[in-house]
Amino acid sequence: MTQPLPTVGFVGTGIMGASMAGHLVSAGYPLHVFNRTRSKAEPLLAAGAVWCDSADDVAASADIVITIVGMPADVEQVYFGTNGRGGLVAAAKPGSLLIDMTTSSPTLAERIAEAATARGLASVDAPVSGGDVGARNGTLVIMAGGDEAAYARALPLFETMGKSITRLGAAGAGQRCKLANQVAVAVGMVAWCEALAHAEAGGLDASLVQQVISGGAAGSWAMTNLAPRALADDFAPGFLVRHLVKDIGIAREAADETGTELPGLMVAEQLYALLNDGGCGDEGTQALLRLYRAADDAAVS
Repeated sequence: MTQPLPTVGFVGTGIMGASMAGHLVSAGYPLHVFNRTRSKAEPLLAAGAVWCDSADDVAASADIVITIVGMPADVEQVYFGTNGRGGLVAAAKPGSLLIDMTTSSPTLAERIAEAATARGLASVDAPVSGGDVGARNGTLVIMAGGDEAAYARALPLFETMGKSITRLGAAGAGQRCKLANQVAVAVGMVAWCEALAHAEAGGLDASLVQQVISGGAAGSWAMTNLAPRALADDFAPGFLVRHLVKDIGIAREAADETGTELPGLMVAEQLYALLNDGGCGDEGTQALLRLYRAADDAAVS
């Protein structure tokens, strides 16, 4: 006899979460959802998901709870509540599995795991890479940390959302891998922006240069997918500037803890902070090209 699918709770139905939760609904999982802005969850509700009035209500009704929210402070509040009251850890049913897919702090992931274990719960930290396109297509890269039994429970859900799924180790390992990923993302964004700015300054068609470079050793996912958007002045977010600023900050703090020097990341941090402070925080990360074009315009004038 086929076992019924577990009831899944999903907290955070933004750019990434809405599509990820949608794959779970399509796979037949009973889904309970909460988001601070209910309108962002309406397509899921229309597809059969059940609305909950709080994250704690989600936890009380689900066997497995997935979160993907904005900042580490949001993660901490969702899992531990405020002023010692509420939070997923306290509200979850005994035996529940908690999965945080936010890019957050490794030490916070370890705290969640410790608190979950103390209450007879299981937890996995499983941040993702692939942006809005990967979320929509179900092709995310998922990096997991947690014990093997918890990971095994989470794996069927991950397989509905991603194409590359790897357990890196104990609690916090998924977050540490994602921070390494974000170092490569941030520095790589600077690389293609500088390359195309250099080409434009030399009188070349930057779109043609982008096509050429994408097919060679300097090619990358960002060069192929994000550079054309930026060249077309399309700065709609697949991943927000302000979220990359957050990720860079977490990565730098983790590097400081291990005594690792990351000079390329420092440059990226300065540039993205400038972009964020200039009012582009809610644009896609490809908006970095704005800084180079603005500098070129200033040089001409």
